[in-house]
Amino acid sequence: MDIQRIRSQFPILCSTSQPFVYFDNSATTQKPQTVIDRITRYYSRENANINRGSYPLSNQAARLYRQARQTVKSWIDASDEDEIIFTKGCTESVNLAAQAVFSRLVRAGDNIVVTQLEHSSNYFPWKACCQNANVQFREALVSPEGSLKPDSLFSLTDEHTRLIAISAMSNVTGFRPDIPAIIEEAHRRRILVLIDAAQEIAHHPVSVTWLGCDFLCFSGHKLYGPMGIGVLYMEKKYADQLSPLLVGGGAISPGPEGVYAYRQSPDKFEAGTQHIAGALGLEAALAYLKEEDFQGSLLPYEASLACYLHQKLASIPGVHIFGEDPSSPLVSFTVSGFGSYDIATALAAHGIALRCGAHCAYPLMQCLGVPGLCRVSLAFYNTLEEIDYFTDVLRSVCRRI
Repeated sequence: MDIQRIRSQFPILCSTSQPFVYFDNSATTQKPQTVIDRITRYYSRENANINRGSYPLSNQAARLYRQARQTVKSWIDASDEDEIIFTKGCTESVNLAAQAVFSRLVRAGDNIVVTQLEHSSNYFPWKACCQNANVQFREALVSPEGSLKPDSLFSLTDEHTRLIAISAMSNVTGFRPDIPAIIEEAHRRRILVLIDAAQEIAHHPVSVTWLGCDFLCFSGHKLYGPMGIGVLYMEKKYADQLSPLLVGGGAISPGPEGVYAYRQSPDKFEAGTQHIAGALGLEAALAYLKEEDFQGSLLPYEASLACYLHQKLASIPGVHIFGEDPSSPLVSFTVSGFGSYDIATALAAHGIALRCGAHCAYPLMQCLGVPGLCRVSLAFYNTLEEIDYFTDVLRSVCRRI
C-alpha cells in the first residue's frame, strides 16, 4: 500500500513540520479531505432543511439524506433502510435503544445483562433504566486479563432476561468476544442482543444480517466521518413497535379529530432537525473506505502495524501490555513505577498523541486492578516509522524518569 499517498489525503497529517504521531484513533479518527469537502459542499451549495418545504433545494437535501441512509444500510448489510436511524453518536444510539426497549419489552421483575467490558455509554444507560423500572441489572464478570467467555455471560440469564448489551471490541484491551456465538445462544433463549460496535466497525467488516443482532450502534467520527453523527441499527420488527426517546417535529403524524400518532421508522426516532451534513460526511467516509479497498488493503496493512507495535512494546523493560491479541490495533499498557498520565504527558512533549486514564471503562479498570492505562490505537494512516519513533521515545522517557 502506498502509505504516503494515503497520508496525503488527511490534511492534519500534512499540516505541521513538527513531529506529530497520532495514536488516539479509538477516541476519534482523522478525516480525509473528501469528507471535509463533502461537508463544505453541503453548507456552501446544498443547505436546506429536509421534509419541511416543497422547493427544489429542500427536496434535494431530503434526497441526499435518504441516499446517505442507504449507503449506511449497505455498509452494515442491513435488509431495510428503515432500520437505519441517525443519531448524534453511539451514546445517543444506546440511550435511544434502551428507552425504546424499556417502553414495551421490559417489565418489573425482568433483568438486563451487561458485561464488565463495556464503555460507560453501553453500561450506565441500561443501569439507569433498570433502576427506574424495578428491573434487575446483572453484570457479567471478565477474567483478570480482561477476556470474557460466553459461559460466564449466560450463567446470569434466566427466563426473565430480556436483553444482553455487549461490546464487539473492548476500547481498553481490544478483546473481541465471540459475538456470533453469543447472539445465537441468546436468541435460542429468546433474549435480545444489542452490539456496541463503536470500536469494531473501524477495524473489521460488520454485517448485521450475518450476525443476526437485534440492535447495533456506532459513531461516525470513529469511522473517519464527522463528529456529531451516529447510527442505531434496529431490526425492523422492533423499529415498528417500539416508542422513541424524543418526541417532536418530524416524528409525529397528525390524524383525524386531533389524534396524533408516531410516524414510521426511521422518522419517528429522528425528531427535530437532523445533522444532515454529518450524515453526508459519514457517507463520504464510507465511500472513501470502499474506494481504498477497506477489507483487502487497508485492514491487512493496519493488522501488520499492530503486530509490529506489540513486538516493539514488549521489548521495552518495565512495559506491561493488557490484552492477548497480538494483531489488535488497540494496545493498552502500563510502565512499572509510573502513572499513565505521567507517561502520556512525557510522550506528548515529543509530539506523540495517545490516551491515558480509565477510558470510560470503570468496571473493567477495577477488574484489571489498575487506576489507569496508556492506550495506543492505530489507524491505516499510521506507519512503521511512527511506531519506531514512539517506542524509542518511550524507552528513553522511561530510562530518564
